[in-house]
Amino acid sequence: MSQADAAEAQPIRLAVLPIKLLDTSGEPVDQSRQHAERMQRLAKDLASDLTRSGRYQATLLPAERLLKDCPAGDAQCLLRASRAQGAELVLVGVVHKSSTLILQLWARLVDARTGRDVFSRDLNFRGDTDEAWQRAEAFLVAQIRDASAEEPAGDLGRRP
Repeated sequence: MSQADAAEAQPIRLAVLPIKLLDTSGEPVDQSRQHAERMQRLAKDLASDLTRSGRYQATLLPAERLLKDCPAGDAQCLLRASRAQGAELVLVGVVHKSSTLILQLWARLVDARTGRDVFSRDLNFRGDTDEAWQRAEAFLVAQIRDASAEEPAGDLGRRP
């Protein structure tokens, strides 16, 4: 087996950053606890399901560690922290809740070396429920998987 074949057989190392939430819905009920749980579950499920796909070896980077290593949260520091964990790609996600029923998930896969986007999706989903968030996660995983399959040799993020 050549080095190129071996590289293709190895899953791409992916760091999943904690998911962020921007809530501009103005709802009077405090949902911070539910949203924190959903964001944690979303990141954990993304890491698990992407690893299960066989194309990626995803690791969830703990928010506490990133806050310690990158207190300002700047992109270059987050990329360095991801590379330090062996990541080739970094998954960045933000959920924007604009109303009770309308949420948007912005997701990017970023090359950990260059900081360039290799994949991006802006997905809308309806309903601020566990089920709606889970469906959005499953759809995003399918989008990433399908984009990876379209790349030469299925290696999204490994192009020079």
